[in-house]
Amino acid sequence: MIRYASLLIVAMIAASSIGYAQESRTAGHKGTPQQQRACRPDALRLCRGLHEDEAIYDCLKANSAKLRSACREVIEGGR
Repeated sequence: MIRYASLLIVAMIAASSIGYAQESRTAGHKGTPQQQRACRPDALRLCRGLHEDEAIYDCLKANSAKLRSACREVIEGGR
């Protein structure tokens, strides 16, 4: 019984750590997680080296003709 309780506690800690890591990865960035997912490949491809959200948004907007359709919809739809 003690072994089972210990495993349960370890599993709960691991699960909460994974959730926190995913949440903190997108925390502090503009846009919803869905918007970030839509534009991440394009941002990495077209705006390499930029780190500030405004600069990345401006870069994506300037390259709208080169964006994948999912990201183009996000960019043209506004913030």
